[in-house]
Amino acid sequence: MKEINKEELFYKIQTVSFAMEDVRLYLDTHPDDIAACEYYEAYKKLRVKSVNQYNRFFDPLDAYNVRREEYWSWNSKPWPWEGDN
Repeated sequence: MKEINKEELFYKIQTVSFAMEDVRLYLDTHPDDIAACEYYEAYKKLRVKSVNQYNRFFDPLDAYNVRREEYWSWNSKPWPWEGDN
């Protein structure tokens, strides 16, 4: 099994999030575009999978994903965008 690279996974999440935001803006004015809706759903699934993977192997990306068995670790480490991860 391939080792998961933290920086690559974070970049993937950023890229997928940007694509979702871009198509969301398009769907605001073209809500009946089925292909765009399918594109959004596909990227949404990919983002959920990637964020879950990041949360499982590294640190939570947001406060909603702090695991209960941990102490409140949300702000104890550098943020992903600060580097030094």
